[in-house]
Amino acid sequence: MGILSKQKIQHNLECGSESHDQHLCYLMSQGFHLSDEQEYKVLIEDPKFQCGHCRRKARSKEHLCVPAVL
Repeated sequence: MGILSKQKIQHNLECGSESHDQHLCYLMSQGFHLSDEQEYKVLIEDPKFQCGHCRRKARSKEHLCVPAVL
């Protein structure tokens, strides 16, 4: 198993977005990257934004707490 599967990933508890359950940090804290690897890859392929909080990159800003254009 990879390192991501062994550690508990914390999501941004301070995010006030109503759609926080669609953000990468939350999805990963729920094991989405392990349970639905193909869909996770779709979210992060060809990234256009990076989160100012966790530094994760995503194709769409809707999947990040504090999105910034790359």
